[in-house]
Amino acid sequence: MQFKLTEEILKLSESKIWNQAKNEWTFEYAYSSEELQSCLCGHYPIKNICVLNNSENNNTTEVGNCCVNKFLGIEDGNKIFTSIKRLKEDLTKSMSSEVLEFLFSKKVVSEFEYKFYSDTIRKRKLSTKQETIRERINQKLLDFTSGEANTQFSRINLVLKWADQNTWFDTTFVKSLNESCKRKGKLTDAQKGSLEKIIFKCKIE
Repeated sequence: MQFKLTEEILKLSESKIWNQAKNEWTFEYAYSSEELQSCLCGHYPIKNICVLNNSENNNTTEVGNCCVNKFLGIEDGNKIFTSIKRLKEDLTKSMSSEVLEFLFSKKVVSEFEYKFYSDTIRKRKLSTKQETIRERINQKLLDFTSGEANTQFSRINLVLKWADQNTWFDTTFVKSLNESCKRKGKLTDAQKGSLEKIIFKCKIE
C-alpha cells in the first residue's frame, strides 16, 4: 500500500524523488465522506479524507487521513477529525485551538468569531447567548468539512485549474463562490446553477 501511494503521489508531483516530491504537497482541507471511498494507496474503506495541493503544479489529490499522517507527515487532518467527532457528539463542546486557527486562515470564521471563540474556548460555563454563538461557529466546522461542501469545492477548483491555462477567463465570480462556500459550508441552488453553466459553456472536464 505504501508503494502504491508513493507511485500515485509521484505521478502528480514535479519531482520524481520521493523525499522531494512529498514536500511539494500541503494540506488544503479535510472532509468526512458520506460514502465509503478508497484511498490513493488502494485501502478501502475510508471516510476521513484529506485534500492536498501541490505547490509546484497546483495539482490536487485526496488521501486517507491515516496515510497523510503516516507517510506524508501531515497531522492537520487528525486534529480536524478529532474535533469533528467531539462536536458531532456534543455541539456545545469546543474544537481545538489548532482547528480554530485553521478555520480562521481559510476565512471560514470571521475576526469577531475567531476572537470570541479564542476568549471562551476553555470556558465550560457559558451564558445562553455565548453558547448559541459557540454552536453556530461549531456548525461552520461541520459544514465546511461535509461531503457536500467538498463536492462543491471540487467543482470550483476544476474551473480555477482550467483558468490557469485559459488566462482570458475572469475568475472573479468563481473565486467569490469559493469564499461563499467557505463561509456558509455550501452554495445556494442559484450559485450551483451558475457554476455548472460556466463548466458546460466552457466545456471544462
